Amino acid sequence: MSENPGVSKRLMEQRMRNRAMEALENLCDGDAGVRSIGLIEYVEQFFDIINDDIPMRWRDWSSFTPDEVQALDEVLRLLNAACAATPKLTSDDAFIASGWPIKLQPASILASDLMRASGRFREDIEEDQPSLSG
Repeated sequence: MSENPGVSKRLMEQRMRNRAMEALENLCDGDAGVRSIGLIEYVEQFFDIINDDIPMRWRDWSSFTPDEVQALDEVLRLLNAACAATPKLTSDDAFIASGWPIKLQPASILASDLMRASGRFREDIEEDQPSLSG
């Protein structure tokens, strides 16, 4: 997360939560999600936000509930397992044939449903609770 002097930490976390919700949309779509944006973007869109190998400590963000953190952690665990199990796959079709997009779907849907139930945060002002529908 780059430092932006005009944006508070809270506002940045709200925006990143919204990006996580967007990344989950493709994971929820299974095979169709891979086909719609391609394998690399399918994986990296989630890892850009939710990833233990980057300095952003996403589990500590005030914009996530504990249940959302737990659900996102499960998606992260499965996506890491998918990448470890298919390190040499570079085509959409090969990744789909591995079955991982379907395996990722239930956890992704659960995380997405939890987050959509809470809603989205505005990205221009700080909020205590999401005010936009999911």
